[in-house]
Amino acid sequence: MIKMNLHQICAIVGGRMAGKEARVSGVSTDSRQITPGQLFVALKGKNYNGEDFCAQAVSRGAVAVMVSQAVEVDVPQIICDNTLEALTAVAKAWLHLCQVKVIAVTGSNGKTTVKNMLHAVLSQSHRCFVTPGNLNNEIGVPLSLLEIDPKDEFAVIEMGAAKKGDIAYLTSIAEPDIALVNNVSNAHVGRFGSVENIAQGKGEIYQALSAQGIAIINQDDFFAPQWQEKLVSESLCFGITANVDVRLILSETSRLQCEFDGQRIDIGLSVLGRHNQYNACAVVTIAYALGISVADIEKGLRIFKPAPGRMEMVGQLKGVTVVNDSYNANLASSKAAIDVLHCMPKPTMLVMGDMAELGVFANQMHQDIGAYAEEKGIDQVIAVGRYASFICEKKVSGCQTYEEIAEVIDALKSEWPEKGTVLIKGSRGMGMERVVGALFNEEVTE
Repeated sequence: MIKMNLHQICAIVGGRMAGKEARVSGVSTDSRQITPGQLFVALKGKNYNGEDFCAQAVSRGAVAVMVSQAVEVDVPQIICDNTLEALTAVAKAWLHLCQVKVIAVTGSNGKTTVKNMLHAVLSQSHRCFVTPGNLNNEIGVPLSLLEIDPKDEFAVIEMGAAKKGDIAYLTSIAEPDIALVNNVSNAHVGRFGSVENIAQGKGEIYQALSAQGIAIINQDDFFAPQWQEKLVSESLCFGITANVDVRLILSETSRLQCEFDGQRIDIGLSVLGRHNQYNACAVVTIAYALGISVADIEKGLRIFKPAPGRMEMVGQLKGVTVVNDSYNANLASSKAAIDVLHCMPKPTMLVMGDMAELGVFANQMHQDIGAYAEEKGIDQVIAVGRYASFICEKKVSGCQTYEEIAEVIDALKSEWPEKGTVLIKGSRGMGMERVVGALFNEEVTE
């Protein structure tokens, strides 16, 4: 993590310093999470002012604060016009000092899975930093970069976007050497306005690459040609077609089979679904670009475990297999979950919460979920939330609607199936993990 003197930081941000020199070991923007020796950066937003929490940060061990105007604390202060811009400038300066190779990852689905898979692979023989949690926005990316150790060789940085221009801004900070758009779907289409806008926004990650950079492209994505025609960097492509650098061979949904440069990988994965085969293939392509050995690739993918709520095989509950995919949901990831459920032991039950941030497309896309569940022969759907009725409009048999999570929990406990598979899915704001937690408070076996 960053280790700098206050005068160095002050020179980087063009601010002025009040108080004595001090050495900073780490940066935080959350006064509740401060650890001794850190610099507290007081950010401002529409509904908060971090300067109100400087005293709390100092009480927890902050050795200095960064503010836009002087505050009453007994530690040194760096005073600058805009603390977010200052945080970003320090992050860029620290990144240059570390001289680490940056791999930037974005996409509509699977960013976190790819990030964590890649970290598992690269960490076999190298020091590798990875974005902690979901720190993937204009605040999270600078904070992530400030956690890089000078001894790290690689940094895997996740990047999210709420609108066009967001990825361009984040790449201007992180300056990636290798970049991936994992895929494009209608996630957050309500904010972007169209899938085409999403593709343009995600594609900004490739435009940030220099001629020495490498673009990793999903050749099977509809927008691949659009990204390729604007490249100034080299590129490596992956997909199921023959004319790619890393060819994915689709098989049972818990395996990865792919070929590249006369070599073949055939291993079991700890996650289910064709979408996760693509995630793993993207990781193989990045690793290939970095010259990582096949042995390290295979070992890293074998030991990888999914983050909670991402196609997670929770265990058996009273003879029923439970899959927790509750972390988030959009149309593409929900259809991918239904594809997985379709291949699982029957009878199959989908417990589906609302998908968020779909704007005017919300009604139609929830109907699409119902229709897809019907097409794939899912035996029962339990839909909960504002759009539950739209799901059941198209799931013509075996569909129940509920308004609240508590009602779903009660219904499942009173009418739990005797066998088969239950998959739980929904957008982050729905909190569908509460269903998993409530069920497994009763019984869990491996």
